[in-house]
Amino acid sequence: MIDLSRPTSGLAMAYSTDLKHYGTFEKDIPTYPEFGNIYEGDYYEKLPFEEYIDSRAAVPTGKNIFAIRDYGAVADNDMLNTAAIMMAIEDCRKAGGGTVLVEGGRYRTGSVWLCDNMTLHIAGDSALVGSKNCSRYDKALIIAKEVTNIRITGGGKICGNGEWFVYEPKQKPLLDPLVVSHLALRGTSIPDLPDYALRYHYRQRIRYAVDKYEEGLPDIPRPEFLVWINKARNVTIENIILEDAFAWTLNLDTSDNIVVRNIVINNNRHVANTDGIDITGSNHVEIDHCFISTADDGIVTKNPEHTGRSMSDLYIHDCTVLTVMNSFKIGTETRYDISDIVVENCDFCLPDIYPGTVSGISIESADGSHISNVTVRNIRMNKVTCPLFICLNMRNRYGVPYSDNTESAFWGGSIDNIVIEQIMATEAEVPSLIFGFINEKKDGAVVRKPVTNIAVRDFNVTYKDNKEIVNVPDVIEEYLFQYPENNTFGDVDAYGIWIRHAEKITLEDIQIIPRSMNTRSCIQMYDVDSPTGKPG
Repeated sequence: MIDLSRPTSGLAMAYSTDLKHYGTFEKDIPTYPEFGNIYEGDYYEKLPFEEYIDSRAAVPTGKNIFAIRDYGAVADNDMLNTAAIMMAIEDCRKAGGGTVLVEGGRYRTGSVWLCDNMTLHIAGDSALVGSKNCSRYDKALIIAKEVTNIRITGGGKICGNGEWFVYEPKQKPLLDPLVVSHLALRGTSIPDLPDYALRYHYRQRIRYAVDKYEEGLPDIPRPEFLVWINKARNVTIENIILEDAFAWTLNLDTSDNIVVRNIVINNNRHVANTDGIDITGSNHVEIDHCFISTADDGIVTKNPEHTGRSMSDLYIHDCTVLTVMNSFKIGTETRYDISDIVVENCDFCLPDIYPGTVSGISIESADGSHISNVTVRNIRMNKVTCPLFICLNMRNRYGVPYSDNTESAFWGGSIDNIVIEQIMATEAEVPSLIFGFINEKKDGAVVRKPVTNIAVRDFNVTYKDNKEIVNVPDVIEEYLFQYPENNTFGDVDAYGIWIRHAEKITLEDIQIIPRSMNTRSCIQMYDVDSPTGKPG
Protein backbone atom coordinates (compact mmCIF):
# COMPACT_ATOMS: atom_id res chain seq x y z
CA MET A 1 0.00 0.00 0.00
CA ILE A 2 1.05 3.58 -0.67
CA ASP A 3 1.58 5.73 2.39
CA LEU A 4 -0.35 8.87 1.46
CA SER A 5 0.83 10.66 4.60
CA ARG A 6 4.24 11.20 3.07
CA PRO A 7 5.25 14.58 1.57
CA THR A 8 3.18 15.69 -1.41
CA SER A 9 4.96 18.91 -2.33
CA GLY A 10 8.46 19.82 -3.41
CA LEU A 11 10.88 22.04 -1.54
CA ALA A 12 10.48 24.80 -4.15
CA MET A 13 14.06 25.94 -3.69
CA ALA A 14 15.78 28.72 -5.63
CA TYR A 15 19.41 29.32 -6.47
CA SER A 16 21.36 30.70 -3.52
CA THR A 17 25.00 31.56 -2.90
CA ASP A 18 24.46 30.57 0.73
CA LEU A 19 25.77 27.02 0.61
CA LYS A 20 23.98 26.12 3.83
CA HIS A 21 20.83 26.38 1.70
CA TYR A 22 21.66 22.99 0.16
CA GLY A 23 22.06 21.14 3.44
CA THR A 24 24.67 18.62 4.44
CA PHE A 25 25.36 15.17 3.07
CA GLU A 26 22.24 13.14 3.77
CA LYS A 27 21.01 9.74 2.80
CA ASP A 28 18.56 9.75 -0.10
CA ILE A 29 15.27 8.29 1.16
CA PRO A 30 12.64 7.62 -1.55
CA THR A 31 9.32 9.35 -1.01
CA TYR A 32 7.51 6.27 -2.33
CA PRO A 33 9.72 3.18 -1.81
CA GLU A 34 6.99 0.92 -3.25
CA PHE A 35 7.57 2.41 -6.71
CA GLY A 36 10.48 1.96 -9.11
CA ASN A 37 9.57 -1.34 -10.76
CA ILE A 38 10.82 -1.96 -14.30
CA TYR A 39 9.27 -4.40 -16.79
CA GLU A 40 10.37 -5.94 -20.07
CA GLY A 41 9.60 -3.45 -22.83
CA ASP A 42 9.93 -0.35 -20.67
CA TYR A 43 13.31 0.44 -22.23
CA TYR A 44 14.55 0.00 -25.77
CA GLU A 45 17.33 -2.57 -25.48
CA LYS A 46 19.17 -1.90 -28.75
CA LEU A 47 20.19 1.72 -28.25
CA PRO A 48 23.14 2.48 -30.56
CA PHE A 49 25.09 4.51 -27.99
CA GLU A 50 28.35 4.16 -29.90
CA GLU A 51 26.88 5.98 -32.93
CA TYR A 52 26.05 9.07 -30.89
CA ILE A 53 28.22 9.14 -27.75
CA ASP A 54 32.00 9.35 -27.34
CA SER A 55 32.36 7.78 -23.91
CA ARG A 56 36.14 8.24 -24.07
CA ALA A 57 36.07 11.99 -24.54
CA ALA A 58 39.09 13.62 -22.93
CA VAL A 59 38.61 14.88 -19.39
CA PRO A 60 39.52 18.60 -19.29
CA THR A 61 42.62 19.73 -17.42
CA GLY A 62 44.23 23.05 -16.62
CA LYS A 63 42.87 26.17 -14.96
CA ASN A 64 39.36 26.64 -13.64
CA ILE A 65 38.56 22.94 -13.29
CA PHE A 66 36.25 22.35 -10.33
CA ALA A 67 35.98 18.62 -9.64
CA ILE A 68 33.06 17.77 -7.40
CA ARG A 69 35.11 15.07 -5.64
CA ASP A 70 37.40 17.84 -4.36
CA TYR A 71 34.37 19.28 -2.56
CA GLY A 72 33.50 16.03 -0.83
CA ALA A 73 31.17 14.36 -3.36
CA VAL A 74 31.02 10.60 -2.90
CA ALA A 75 30.02 8.27 -5.74
CA ASP A 76 28.01 5.08 -5.89
CA ASN A 77 26.07 5.23 -2.65
CA ASP A 78 22.79 6.64 -1.42
CA MET A 79 24.22 9.88 -0.01
CA LEU A 80 23.07 13.16 -1.54
CA ASN A 81 25.86 15.29 -2.99
CA THR A 82 23.88 18.44 -3.75
CA ALA A 83 25.94 20.63 -1.41
CA ALA A 84 29.28 19.47 -2.82
CA ILE A 85 28.14 20.00 -6.39
CA MET A 86 26.82 23.47 -5.62
CA MET A 87 30.06 24.41 -3.85
CA ALA A 88 31.96 23.51 -7.02
CA ILE A 89 29.54 25.55 -9.13
CA GLU A 90 29.79 28.49 -6.75
CA ASP A 91 33.57 28.56 -7.05
CA CYS A 92 33.18 28.31 -10.83
CA ARG A 93 30.89 31.35 -10.72
CA LYS A 94 33.33 33.34 -8.57
CA ALA A 95 36.14 32.55 -11.03
CA GLY A 96 34.11 33.96 -13.92
CA GLY A 97 33.50 30.53 -15.42
CA GLY A 98 35.18 27.20 -16.00
CA THR A 99 34.45 23.48 -15.94
CA VAL A 100 32.62 21.63 -13.20
CA LEU A 101 33.87 18.09 -13.50
CA VAL A 102 31.95 14.92 -12.65
CA GLU A 103 34.04 11.75 -12.88
CA GLY A 104 34.62 8.53 -11.05
CA GLY A 105 31.10 7.14 -10.61
CA ARG A 106 27.44 7.94 -10.09
CA TYR A 107 26.61 10.86 -7.79
CA ARG A 108 23.17 11.23 -6.22
CA THR A 109 21.83 14.80 -6.08
CA GLY A 110 18.84 17.08 -5.90
CA SER A 111 18.41 20.17 -8.08
CA VAL A 112 21.58 21.98 -9.14
CA TRP A 113 21.88 25.38 -10.85
CA LEU A 114 24.46 26.13 -13.53
CA CYS A 115 26.24 29.49 -13.74
CA ASP A 116 27.45 31.76 -16.55
CA ASN A 117 30.36 30.61 -18.73
CA MET A 118 30.21 27.10 -17.33
CA THR A 119 30.84 23.68 -18.81
CA LEU A 120 29.27 20.76 -16.97
CA HIS A 121 31.52 17.87 -17.98
CA ILE A 122 30.25 14.42 -16.98
CA ALA A 123 32.87 11.86 -17.91
CA GLY A 124 31.94 8.69 -19.75
CA ASP A 125 32.25 6.55 -16.63
CA SER A 126 30.05 8.85 -14.54
CA ALA A 127 26.57 10.21 -13.95
CA LEU A 128 24.57 12.73 -12.00
CA VAL A 129 21.62 10.75 -10.63
CA GLY A 130 18.48 12.44 -9.37
CA SER A 131 17.20 11.92 -5.86
CA LYS A 132 14.22 9.62 -5.35
CA ASN A 133 12.82 12.10 -2.84
CA CYS A 134 10.23 14.60 -4.09
CA SER A 135 11.38 17.32 -1.68
CA ARG A 136 14.86 17.59 -3.23
CA TYR A 137 13.77 19.43 -6.37
CA ASP A 138 12.82 22.82 -7.69
CA LYS A 139 11.23 22.08 -11.08
CA ALA A 140 14.22 20.20 -12.53
CA LEU A 141 17.36 18.22 -11.79
CA ILE A 142 19.69 20.43 -13.87
CA ILE A 143 18.71 24.12 -14.12
CA ALA A 144 20.33 26.72 -16.39
CA LYS A 145 18.24 29.81 -15.65
CA GLU A 146 19.06 33.31 -16.96
CA VAL A 147 22.64 32.35 -17.80
CA THR A 148 24.85 32.62 -20.88
CA ASN A 149 27.54 30.47 -22.47
CA ILE A 150 26.61 27.06 -21.08
CA ARG A 151 27.87 23.68 -22.24
CA ILE A 152 26.81 20.21 -21.04
CA THR A 153 28.99 17.40 -22.37
CA GLY A 154 31.47 14.64 -21.54
CA GLY A 155 29.96 11.32 -22.67
CA GLY A 156 28.37 10.52 -19.30
CA LYS A 157 24.78 10.52 -18.03
CA ILE A 158 22.15 12.63 -16.34
CA CYS A 159 19.60 10.24 -14.79
CA GLY A 160 16.21 10.92 -13.29
CA ASN A 161 14.76 7.74 -11.70
CA GLY A 162 11.43 8.38 -13.40
CA GLU A 163 9.70 5.20 -12.19
CA TRP A 164 9.84 6.48 -8.60
CA PHE A 165 7.43 9.35 -9.29
CA VAL A 166 4.46 7.60 -10.96
CA TYR A 167 1.85 4.97 -10.12
CA GLU A 168 2.11 1.41 -11.39
CA PRO A 169 0.59 0.78 -14.85
CA LYS A 170 -2.67 -1.09 -15.29
CA GLN A 171 -0.96 -3.55 -17.64
CA LYS A 172 2.63 -4.43 -18.44
CA PRO A 173 4.20 -3.48 -21.82
CA LEU A 174 2.64 -5.14 -24.85
CA LEU A 175 5.27 -7.10 -26.76
CA ASP A 176 3.01 -8.67 -29.42
CA PRO A 177 1.29 -6.95 -32.38
CA LEU A 178 -2.43 -6.20 -32.21
CA VAL A 179 -4.69 -8.32 -34.37
CA VAL A 180 -7.20 -5.46 -34.87
CA SER A 181 -6.82 -1.71 -35.38
CA HIS A 182 -9.73 0.30 -34.03
CA LEU A 183 -10.32 3.92 -33.04
CA ALA A 184 -12.76 4.42 -30.21
CA LEU A 185 -15.67 6.81 -30.68
CA ARG A 186 -14.79 10.43 -30.12
CA GLY A 187 -15.34 11.55 -26.56
CA THR A 188 -14.75 8.15 -24.96
CA SER A 189 -13.15 8.69 -21.56
CA ILE A 190 -10.07 6.75 -20.53
CA PRO A 191 -11.94 4.53 -18.03
CA ASP A 192 -14.56 3.72 -20.71
CA LEU A 193 -12.25 2.80 -23.59
CA PRO A 194 -13.09 -0.63 -25.08
CA ASP A 195 -10.29 -3.13 -24.63
CA TYR A 196 -9.80 -3.54 -28.38
CA ALA A 197 -9.24 0.17 -29.11
CA LEU A 198 -5.78 1.49 -29.96
CA ARG A 199 -6.04 4.21 -27.32
CA TYR A 200 -6.95 1.66 -24.66
CA HIS A 201 -3.71 -0.21 -25.28
CA TYR A 202 -1.63 2.95 -25.07
CA ARG A 203 -3.26 4.22 -21.90
CA GLN A 204 -3.35 0.95 -19.95
CA ARG A 205 0.43 0.77 -20.03
CA ILE A 206 1.28 4.36 -19.16
CA ARG A 207 2.34 5.16 -15.57
CA TYR A 208 0.64 8.35 -14.45
CA ALA A 209 1.40 10.74 -11.60
CA VAL A 210 -2.27 11.76 -11.52
CA ASP A 211 -5.56 9.94 -10.98
CA LYS A 212 -6.36 9.11 -14.62
CA TYR A 213 -8.71 6.28 -13.67
CA GLU A 214 -10.73 8.25 -11.10
CA GLU A 215 -9.81 5.98 -8.19
CA GLY A 216 -9.46 8.71 -5.58
CA LEU A 217 -5.66 8.74 -5.66
CA PRO A 218 -3.74 11.95 -4.92
CA ASP A 219 -1.36 13.50 -7.43
CA ILE A 220 2.27 12.50 -6.98
CA PRO A 221 4.65 15.48 -6.90
CA ARG A 222 7.52 15.20 -9.33
CA PRO A 223 10.00 17.53 -11.05
CA GLU A 224 8.74 19.03 -14.30
CA PHE A 225 11.98 18.55 -16.24
CA LEU A 226 15.18 16.55 -16.15
CA VAL A 227 17.15 19.43 -17.71
CA TRP A 228 15.65 22.93 -17.87
CA ILE A 229 17.24 25.66 -19.99
CA ASN A 230 15.29 28.81 -19.11
CA LYS A 231 15.88 32.35 -20.45
CA ALA A 232 19.42 31.40 -21.38
CA ARG A 233 21.65 32.27 -24.34
CA ASN A 234 24.39 30.45 -26.19
CA VAL A 235 23.85 26.91 -24.97
CA THR A 236 25.44 23.73 -26.32
CA ILE A 237 24.37 20.27 -25.19
CA GLU A 238 26.33 17.49 -26.82
CA ASN A 239 27.81 14.05 -26.22
CA ILE A 240 25.62 13.30 -23.23
CA ILE A 241 23.03 10.66 -22.27
CA LEU A 242 19.79 11.81 -20.66
CA GLU A 243 18.13 8.86 -18.98
CA ASP A 244 14.98 7.90 -17.12
CA ALA A 245 13.30 11.33 -16.97
CA PHE A 246 10.53 11.98 -14.43
CA ALA A 247 8.62 14.21 -16.91
CA TRP A 248 9.92 16.36 -19.80
CA THR A 249 13.51 15.36 -20.47
CA LEU A 250 15.09 18.47 -22.01
CA ASN A 251 13.15 21.73 -22.03
CA LEU A 252 14.64 24.59 -24.08
CA ASP A 253 12.46 27.33 -22.64
CA THR A 254 12.33 30.97 -23.79
CA SER A 255 16.00 30.84 -24.74
CA ASP A 256 18.13 31.73 -27.76
CA ASN A 257 20.99 30.27 -29.77
CA ILE A 258 20.97 26.61 -28.74
CA VAL A 259 22.64 23.58 -30.27
CA VAL A 260 21.74 20.05 -29.17
CA ARG A 261 23.94 17.51 -30.90
CA ASN A 262 24.93 13.87 -30.48
CA ILE A 263 22.80 13.07 -27.47
CA VAL A 264 20.86 9.93 -26.51
CA ILE A 265 17.62 10.09 -24.55
CA ASN A 266 16.89 6.72 -22.95
CA ASN A 267 13.61 6.94 -21.04
CA ASN A 268 11.15 4.47 -19.61
CA ARG A 269 8.64 4.36 -22.47
CA HIS A 270 5.70 4.08 -20.10
CA VAL A 271 6.31 7.00 -17.71
CA ALA A 272 3.74 9.69 -18.57
CA ASN A 273 4.76 13.11 -19.91
CA THR A 274 8.35 12.16 -20.65
CA ASP A 275 8.73 14.24 -23.81
CA GLY A 276 12.19 13.96 -25.35
CA ILE A 277 13.12 17.49 -26.41
CA ASP A 278 10.66 20.37 -25.88
CA ILE A 279 11.39 23.68 -27.57
CA THR A 280 9.13 26.23 -25.87
CA GLY A 281 9.27 29.83 -26.99
CA SER A 282 12.92 29.55 -28.06
CA ASN A 283 14.63 30.90 -31.18
CA HIS A 284 17.59 29.85 -33.29
CA VAL A 285 17.69 26.21 -32.20
CA GLU A 286 19.41 23.30 -33.95
CA ILE A 287 18.74 19.67 -33.02
CA ASP A 288 21.32 17.52 -34.80
CA HIS A 289 21.91 13.75 -34.79
CA CYS A 290 20.04 12.72 -31.65
CA PHE A 291 18.55 9.36 -30.68
CA ILE A 292 15.40 9.62 -28.60
CA SER A 293 13.53 6.71 -26.99
CA THR A 294 10.66 7.87 -24.80
CA ALA A 295 7.02 7.55 -23.76
CA ASP A 296 5.66 10.93 -24.85
CA ASP A 297 6.34 13.26 -27.79
CA GLY A 298 9.85 12.85 -29.19
CA ILE A 299 10.78 16.30 -30.51
CA VAL A 300 8.09 18.88 -29.83
CA THR A 301 7.71 22.61 -30.37
CA LYS A 302 5.33 24.53 -28.12
CA ASN A 303 4.71 28.17 -27.39
CA PRO A 304 2.68 28.41 -24.16
CA GLU A 305 1.38 31.58 -22.56
CA HIS A 306 4.28 32.04 -20.14
CA THR A 307 6.80 32.73 -22.94
CA GLY A 308 5.03 35.92 -24.05
CA ARG A 309 6.74 35.93 -27.44
CA SER A 310 6.84 34.44 -30.91
CA MET A 311 9.41 31.80 -31.82
CA SER A 312 11.19 30.95 -35.07
CA ASP A 313 14.25 29.49 -36.79
CA LEU A 314 14.33 25.85 -35.74
CA TYR A 315 16.35 23.24 -37.63
CA ILE A 316 15.90 19.57 -36.69
CA HIS A 317 17.76 16.95 -38.69
CA ASP A 318 19.32 13.49 -38.78
CA CYS A 319 17.51 12.25 -35.68
CA THR A 320 15.91 8.93 -34.78
CA VAL A 321 12.82 8.98 -32.58
CA LEU A 322 11.19 5.99 -30.89
CA THR A 323 8.10 7.06 -29.02
CA VAL A 324 4.70 5.85 -27.94
CA MET A 325 3.12 9.22 -28.83
CA ASN A 326 4.14 11.73 -31.55
CA SER A 327 7.56 11.64 -33.19
CA PHE A 328 7.68 15.29 -34.30
CA LYS A 329 4.99 17.62 -33.07
CA ILE A 330 4.09 21.29 -33.07
CA GLY A 331 1.70 21.81 -30.15
CA THR A 332 -0.21 21.30 -28.04
CA GLU A 333 0.37 24.51 -26.03
CA THR A 334 0.15 27.11 -28.80
CA ARG A 335 -0.64 30.60 -27.49
CA TYR A 336 1.99 32.58 -29.43
CA ASP A 337 3.23 32.26 -32.98
CA ILE A 338 5.59 29.60 -34.33
CA SER A 339 7.33 29.90 -37.70
CA ASP A 340 10.24 28.91 -39.91
CA ILE A 341 10.90 25.29 -39.02
CA VAL A 342 12.72 22.66 -41.07
CA VAL A 343 12.71 18.98 -40.11
CA GLU A 344 14.59 16.61 -42.39
CA ASN A 345 16.41 13.31 -42.74
CA CYS A 346 14.86 11.59 -39.72
CA ASP A 347 13.60 8.13 -38.76
CA PHE A 348 10.42 7.70 -36.71
CA CYS A 349 9.60 4.22 -35.44
CA LEU A 350 8.60 1.98 -32.54
CA PRO A 351 10.11 -1.42 -33.35
CA ASP A 352 9.50 -3.57 -30.29
CA ILE A 353 6.32 -2.63 -28.37
CA TYR A 354 2.72 -2.10 -29.41
CA PRO A 355 0.63 -0.29 -30.55
CA GLY A 356 2.86 1.78 -32.83
CA THR A 357 3.72 5.46 -32.44
CA VAL A 358 0.52 7.59 -32.33
CA SER A 359 1.65 9.89 -35.15
CA GLY A 360 4.78 10.65 -37.11
CA ILE A 361 4.20 14.31 -37.98
CA SER A 362 1.70 16.31 -35.94
CA ILE A 363 1.12 20.04 -36.51
CA GLU A 364 -1.47 21.56 -34.19
CA SER A 365 -2.68 25.06 -33.37
CA ALA A 366 -5.19 24.88 -30.55
CA ASP A 367 -4.81 28.04 -28.44
CA GLY A 368 -4.44 30.92 -30.91
CA SER A 369 -0.98 30.41 -32.39
CA HIS A 370 -0.27 31.28 -36.02
CA ILE A 371 1.91 28.46 -37.34
CA SER A 372 3.62 29.12 -40.66
CA ASN A 373 6.51 28.19 -42.92
CA VAL A 374 7.10 24.60 -41.83
CA THR A 375 8.87 22.03 -44.00
CA VAL A 376 9.15 18.35 -43.07
CA ARG A 377 10.96 16.20 -45.61
CA ASN A 378 12.80 12.97 -46.18
CA ILE A 379 11.23 11.12 -43.28
CA ARG A 380 11.15 7.35 -42.88
CA MET A 381 8.50 5.85 -40.61
CA ASN A 382 7.86 2.31 -39.44
CA LYS A 383 5.06 1.19 -37.11
CA VAL A 384 3.76 4.74 -36.86
CA THR A 385 -0.01 4.50 -36.52
CA CYS A 386 -0.90 7.81 -38.25
CA PRO A 387 1.71 9.31 -40.57
CA LEU A 388 0.35 12.90 -40.69
CA PHE A 389 -1.99 14.92 -38.46
CA ILE A 390 -2.59 18.63 -39.13
CA CYS A 391 -5.21 20.17 -36.84
CA LEU A 392 -6.48 23.72 -36.34
CA ASN A 393 -9.05 24.12 -33.57
CA MET A 394 -10.06 26.48 -30.75
CA ARG A 395 -9.37 24.58 -27.55
CA ASN A 396 -8.39 27.92 -25.93
CA ARG A 397 -6.48 26.45 -23.00
CA TYR A 398 -5.67 29.87 -21.57
CA GLY A 399 -9.26 31.07 -21.42
CA VAL A 400 -9.15 34.05 -23.77
CA PRO A 401 -12.62 35.65 -23.38
CA TYR A 402 -15.22 35.64 -26.14
CA SER A 403 -14.93 38.33 -28.79
CA ASP A 404 -16.86 39.10 -31.97
CA ASN A 405 -13.47 39.83 -33.54
CA THR A 406 -12.53 36.57 -35.25
CA GLU A 407 -8.85 37.53 -35.14
CA SER A 408 -8.96 37.11 -31.37
CA ALA A 409 -7.16 34.06 -29.98
CA PHE A 410 -10.57 32.94 -28.71
CA TRP A 411 -11.25 31.84 -32.29
CA GLY A 412 -7.99 29.96 -32.64
CA GLY A 413 -4.99 30.84 -34.76
CA SER A 414 -3.95 29.61 -38.20
CA ILE A 415 -1.86 27.04 -40.01
CA ASP A 416 -0.32 28.26 -43.25
CA ASN A 417 2.41 27.34 -45.71
CA ILE A 418 3.21 23.76 -44.70
CA VAL A 419 5.26 21.44 -46.91
CA ILE A 420 5.30 17.69 -46.24
CA GLU A 421 7.38 15.75 -48.76
CA GLN A 422 9.45 12.63 -49.34
CA ILE A 423 7.65 10.54 -46.76
CA MET A 424 8.02 6.76 -46.65
CA ALA A 425 5.84 5.05 -44.02
CA THR A 426 5.31 1.33 -43.50
CA GLU A 427 2.91 -0.54 -41.19
CA ALA A 428 0.58 2.44 -40.73
CA GLU A 429 -2.82 1.75 -39.16
CA VAL A 430 -5.10 4.81 -39.51
CA PRO A 431 -5.56 7.62 -42.07
CA SER A 432 -3.81 10.98 -42.11
CA LEU A 433 -5.97 14.01 -41.24
CA ILE A 434 -5.73 17.66 -42.37
CA PHE A 435 -8.43 20.05 -41.18
CA GLY A 436 -9.55 23.43 -39.92
CA PHE A 437 -13.02 24.20 -38.58
CA ILE A 438 -16.25 26.16 -38.74
CA ASN A 439 -18.17 27.54 -35.77
CA GLU A 440 -20.75 30.21 -35.03
CA LYS A 441 -20.72 33.55 -33.23
CA LYS A 442 -23.29 34.27 -30.56
CA ASP A 443 -25.48 35.95 -33.21
CA GLY A 444 -25.36 32.83 -35.40
CA ALA A 445 -22.89 34.18 -37.98
CA VAL A 446 -20.65 31.42 -39.35
CA VAL A 447 -16.92 31.63 -38.66
CA ARG A 448 -14.71 29.53 -40.95
CA LYS A 449 -11.05 28.92 -40.17
CA PRO A 450 -9.40 26.79 -42.87
CA VAL A 451 -5.83 25.56 -42.93
CA THR A 452 -4.11 27.12 -45.93
CA ASN A 453 -1.31 26.44 -48.41
CA ILE A 454 -0.68 22.83 -47.46
CA ALA A 455 1.47 20.80 -49.88
CA VAL A 456 1.86 17.03 -49.52
CA ARG A 457 4.22 15.52 -52.09
CA ASP A 458 5.89 12.18 -52.63
CA PHE A 459 3.87 10.68 -49.80
CA ASN A 460 4.16 6.90 -49.65
CA VAL A 461 2.31 4.85 -47.05
CA THR A 462 1.77 1.10 -46.71
CA TYR A 463 -0.70 -0.18 -44.12
CA LYS A 464 -0.10 -2.96 -41.65
CA ASP A 465 -2.18 -5.80 -43.11
CA ASN A 466 -4.11 -6.75 -40.00
CA LYS A 467 -7.84 -6.53 -39.39
CA GLU A 468 -9.70 -3.28 -38.78
CA ILE A 469 -12.94 -2.22 -37.14
CA VAL A 470 -14.25 0.99 -38.69
CA ASN A 471 -17.37 2.88 -37.60
CA VAL A 472 -17.70 6.07 -39.64
CA PRO A 473 -20.45 8.28 -38.17
CA ASP A 474 -23.13 9.72 -40.44
CA VAL A 475 -21.93 13.18 -39.47
CA ILE A 476 -18.27 13.79 -38.59
CA GLU A 477 -18.62 16.58 -36.07
CA GLU A 478 -16.32 19.57 -35.88
CA TYR A 479 -13.28 19.02 -33.66
CA LEU A 480 -13.51 22.38 -31.90
CA PHE A 481 -12.46 22.19 -28.27
CA GLN A 482 -10.76 18.83 -27.84
CA TYR A 483 -7.16 18.11 -26.96
CA PRO A 484 -5.82 17.50 -30.47
CA GLU A 485 -4.69 13.94 -30.98
CA ASN A 486 -5.43 11.77 -34.00
CA ASN A 487 -6.59 8.74 -32.07
CA THR A 488 -9.33 10.76 -30.34
CA PHE A 489 -10.80 12.08 -33.62
CA GLY A 490 -12.54 8.83 -34.53
CA ASP A 491 -13.07 7.11 -37.87
CA VAL A 492 -13.43 8.90 -41.21
CA ASP A 493 -14.51 7.78 -44.67
CA ALA A 494 -11.00 7.55 -46.14
CA TYR A 495 -8.09 5.24 -45.48
CA GLY A 496 -5.40 7.50 -46.92
CA ILE A 497 -5.87 11.24 -46.39
CA TRP A 498 -8.98 13.00 -45.07
CA ILE A 499 -9.17 16.79 -45.54
CA ARG A 500 -11.79 19.33 -44.41
CA HIS A 501 -11.88 23.14 -44.19
CA ALA A 502 -8.79 23.84 -46.24
CA GLU A 503 -7.62 26.23 -48.95
CA LYS A 504 -4.88 25.84 -51.55
CA ILE A 505 -4.14 22.19 -50.96
CA THR A 506 -1.57 20.45 -53.16
CA LEU A 507 -1.43 16.66 -53.35
CA GLU A 508 1.23 15.21 -55.63
CA ASP A 509 2.60 11.69 -55.99
CA ILE A 510 0.43 10.18 -53.29
CA GLN A 511 0.76 6.39 -53.03
CA ILE A 512 -1.10 4.70 -50.18
CA ILE A 513 -1.59 0.93 -50.02
CA PRO A 514 -4.42 -0.10 -47.65
CA ARG A 515 -4.81 -3.32 -45.70
CA SER A 516 -6.45 -6.15 -47.62
CA MET A 517 -9.88 -5.86 -46.01
CA ASN A 518 -10.22 -2.11 -46.64
CA THR A 519 -13.53 -0.80 -48.05
CA ARG A 520 -12.92 2.97 -47.86
CA SER A 521 -11.78 5.44 -50.52
CA CYS A 522 -8.17 6.59 -50.50
CA ILE A 523 -8.74 10.37 -50.27
CA GLN A 524 -11.73 12.46 -49.24
CA MET A 525 -11.84 16.27 -49.30
CA TYR A 526 -14.71 18.30 -47.81
CA ASP A 527 -15.15 22.05 -47.92
CA VAL A 528 -11.80 22.39 -49.66
CA ASP A 529 -11.27 25.47 -51.87
CA SER A 530 -9.16 25.38 -55.01
CA PRO A 531 -7.38 22.07 -54.57
CA THR A 532 -4.45 21.75 -56.95
CA GLY A 533 -2.66 18.66 -58.11
CA LYS A 534 -4.13 15.21 -58.38
CA PRO A 535 -3.63 12.27 -56.03
CA GLY A 536 -1.82 9.30 -57.47
